Amino acid sequence: MKMQKLLPVMLLIAGCASNNGFSTADYIAVCPQINIRHEDRAIIQKVGAEDIFKIEVTGWKGRCYYDERVKKDKAVVAPEFKITRLSPTNIEDVHFSYYMETAQGPERFLGKKTYFAKAEMLKDANEIYYTATENELAIPAGKYDFDMYIGLNAVKADSEYKLK
Repeated sequence: MKMQKLLPVMLLIAGCASNNGFSTADYIAVCPQINIRHEDRAIIQKVGAEDIFKIEVTGWKGRCYYDERVKKDKAVVAPEFKITRLSPTNIEDVHFSYYMETAQGPERFLGKKTYFAKAEMLKDANEIYYTATENELAIPAGKYDFDMYIGLNAVKADSEYKLK
C-alpha cells in the first residue's frame, strides 16, 4: 500500500531530474536580461487624422542555448504585443516594426536590428495578443553580463507615432 503512494512521487522526481534528451551543455545557465524601453513601449497607427491601432510591447518569450554547429551561445527571443483597435475600420492586417538591441558587452555583439511583423485582427475584434516569430541572436559566451532591449519603431511615413 505504501509503495502505491510513493510511486507517483518517485515518478515526479525522476521526471524533474530528466533532461528531456538535451545535454546540460546545450543550455546556458544565465540568459541575457531583456528590457522593454519605456519610450518605445507603445505606438499609435493612424489613417488620415484617425487613430486606428495601438500597439504595445508586453513581454517576451525566450531561451538561450549553445549552438554546437557554429560553436556560439545564442539567445532566441519572441517579443509579445498587445494590439488594440481604437476606431471601427475594415483593416484586418496590422503591420509594424520593432527592434532588438544590445547596448552593452563586447563590441562585436553590439547593435540594433529591426524586425517586421504582421498580425491579423478580425474586423469585429477590439484587442488581440500577438507573439512575433522567434529571432535568434549570437550572444557573448556566458562571461559577459549585458542587457538586451526591445522596442517599437514609430515610422512617420507609415503614420505612426510614439505614445508618451
